[in-house]
Amino acid sequence: MKNMLIEKEKLFGYNYFVCFEEITMSGFIMKRFTGICIALVMAIGLFGCGAEITQDTTVSLDKNGKITNTIYEDFGEDYYDISELTKMAEDEISSFNSERLSEKISLASVDKISDGTLVKMVLNFETTGDYADFNGVALYYGTVQDALDRGYEISSELIDENGLKISSETIEKSKNNHIIITTDKSVFITPYDIVYSTNGVSLNGKKEAVLSSSMSDEIQLILSK
Repeated sequence: MKNMLIEKEKLFGYNYFVCFEEITMSGFIMKRFTGICIALVMAIGLFGCGAEITQDTTVSLDKNGKITNTIYEDFGEDYYDISELTKMAEDEISSFNSERLSEKISLASVDKISDGTLVKMVLNFETTGDYADFNGVALYYGTVQDALDRGYEISSELIDENGLKISSETIEKSKNNHIIITTDKSVFITPYDIVYSTNGVSLNGKKEAVLSSSMSDEIQLILSK
């Protein structure tokens, strides 16, 4: 009898635990996307080695807090069925929505891109709370004043594009500005310019922040309005 291993894995940005037989191969290529991809592997019975993802997963917020989540995952081999993956994603989303008695998440698209090994999945979330619940992360979007009222502490270590720390006076003057507070480490695209951010966050232009570059557990982004 082969040894059974339990290993924590991540696919499409979601954490889960998977149990599998200890074999000489490098492991499953098709991992679970909230219960989706591991079932697909079991259905087709294939193993393989994944290639490095060549696109960044993004979380794009509009001014009302609705989210478009564009997810990229490279499976490394072109041996999975996109229609099965789509159906499993739809089932998982339907289960989430049914628990909340309304459509909180919708699946916009699932497509193969590049040479056929890279999958692009686009999800729409009604609120930041829905995104947080579905992904098991913390995510707040609202005004600085509302964040303070909810018990959040605005970091005095936030820096502007020149590396200068935010002052208490600036925080006071920014109470009507929007702020993003999250533990997610995706690439965030914001509805307004980013004027202050947690140290280590990389900015691509005025409205895009690479959060994975920061060592902080919690990221804060103060916007221009």
